[in-house]
Amino acid sequence: MLPLAHIPVQPSAPDCLAWSPDGELAIAAGEEVYLLVPQNGSPEPWAHVRITISQFTTKEWPWKEQASFEDMSIGEEQARATVTALAWSPYGLAKHRRSVLAVLTSNLILSFWASDSNPADLGSWRRVLVANKALSPGSRLQQRVRSMAWAPTDPQHVERQTPFSRRRWGIPLIAIADDSNGLYILKVSSPFAGQSLAWNIELLHHEDVPVPNESNDRPSLLSLAMNANHFVDRIAFGTWDGDIPLVYRISGIFHHASVSVREDPPSRVRAKDVSDHEPLTVSIGKAHPKDPNMPSEIVVTPLIKARMAMEKEKFGVVKNIGGHVVLRTWGLASFNTLVAGCITLHPAKMVEYTAPFEGTATILFDAGNDNSNNSNEKSLFPWQNPVEVDAANAQQSILDTVLDQKLQRSVNLSRFDLRIIYTAFCGNLILNNDERVERLQSAVDTLSSIERHADIDLLVEHRTLLSIKPPHQISDQELVDIIRQMTKWRGQAESSSCTPDKALLDLCPICPEVQRAIPFDSFTEAFCPQRHSFGHAARCALTFLPLLEPGTNKRCISCDREFFDEQAHPEVHMKLSQRLGPINMGESNDQFIGAAQESRLVRHSLASVLFDKFDTCPYCGGKFCG
Repeated sequence: MLPLAHIPVQPSAPDCLAWSPDGELAIAAGEEVYLLVPQNGSPEPWAHVRITISQFTTKEWPWKEQASFEDMSIGEEQARATVTALAWSPYGLAKHRRSVLAVLTSNLILSFWASDSNPADLGSWRRVLVANKALSPGSRLQQRVRSMAWAPTDPQHVERQTPFSRRRWGIPLIAIADDSNGLYILKVSSPFAGQSLAWNIELLHHEDVPVPNESNDRPSLLSLAMNANHFVDRIAFGTWDGDIPLVYRISGIFHHASVSVREDPPSRVRAKDVSDHEPLTVSIGKAHPKDPNMPSEIVVTPLIKARMAMEKEKFGVVKNIGGHVVLRTWGLASFNTLVAGCITLHPAKMVEYTAPFEGTATILFDAGNDNSNNSNEKSLFPWQNPVEVDAANAQQSILDTVLDQKLQRSVNLSRFDLRIIYTAFCGNLILNNDERVERLQSAVDTLSSIERHADIDLLVEHRTLLSIKPPHQISDQELVDIIRQMTKWRGQAESSSCTPDKALLDLCPICPEVQRAIPFDSFTEAFCPQRHSFGHAARCALTFLPLLEPGTNKRCISCDREFFDEQAHPEVHMKLSQRLGPINMGESNDQFIGAAQESRLVRHSLASVLFDKFDTCPYCGGKFCG
């Protein structure tokens, strides 16, 4: 079982825990968010990260004058930004298809935080958006966020087959309630999902929640004060079934609603002054309280109760106060079958004095399905114990995408794309599977495509294909030696021609000008003829090109394979303002797509399509970091 985690913070919310779809556990802790990030291949199960939430720049949240008494302000402009609620978005909104953390603070500001590289690195976390700016610009009450909740991804909104689809990971929706009983449904977009140039919030629906009528004819002064302002203090979504149920609480009473999301009829021709936002229609109706798709509460498991009792007893022994111990719970959260609970321990019947920096809390875990001491906690997280995959099948899927003639006709092939195609041509010949005859037959078409776009003659490659024996009479090692020699000759030809801009092979940064090309003889290793070591001499597991440039790589957190980072590599990254939208590979739309591409004077590159399709590890399905 997972060992308990002691964290040096004091929780600040009744429901202080939030678990991301990737297994990161966030704890609301005063003006900070404390993160427990799972580690793979480390004796410590968690990496500990503390993010300070309360610091805003004037650009993020401008300074404001104190509100009037009519708005019932006690000066939220001067209030501490204590974290009161946390919620993770579904997959796909942040970089590397990760989740975004929504943080609501006591000064009623809702901000979004995301990691731009490795979640275990504090320096990678940034506040990317402040949601209050998207609310009504009217009353101050309408610019304060009281509660929020992310909607789970609707499977019907996911479209992963079409390159550059805006719905590759679904439509990220969030519900927000303001201080004037306004209920909003918002769509969040980012530079890493869809085609938005920057982080943005789009208002899809807004309606006012009816205020409950007071039944007491002669209310007390306390009742008048407490009920002067009704607001929605809790929101929760259920699961999708055509529509999605929504539950919200106002004045202690739960109300049930149903959210419907419909796509407007598509327009084949879009005017130049029309935005690229998705045309969606959202409506909210009534729902039955006994809907089976309604959200369910997490309960304290017997194991967590037992561990709470053990921690309580241990605290009494350590502090020498016996059974005079008070245990406080600060919420539960679940991830797959794993349940986490946060507790703090305090002395009873006596004065307790602690400074804020002395706060401590304990996180207890229950795996649910296996409580034995021999259970492996790494199996609780899917990316830590990946399913065994056949590397040859993954490589075949990548090569099929690169060598797809229809795709090559629909994109603009750059010099970097031609290098990818040439490497895929070599890899397709030495791939270890039973379709060698078909691969040899398609090799000629691949060479013709390269010659047509690169304006060079690949005589060496054509001669090599003619010299290869019948497929059943040659061994795998003999074929590898032939391809190595072929690429070696290609490198010599490119070195003697002195045209590096037309080179199809990478050059060793250590060798002299002659014979610098790195031949291809492996999907994973890259060495020059002199076997120089530049870095780790590895190849990108997606393009199979050598990884020669530091700072432009990412890796899979599960299988540790390395890839080019499309956001950092200068030849892979394409500005989002240049992107056209989903590529339709249907023959009937080729003319329309070509006209649209010519009108915008830009087309997708093969590399950008490749990295868009394989946005998670094609070998194990793990997420990227870096």
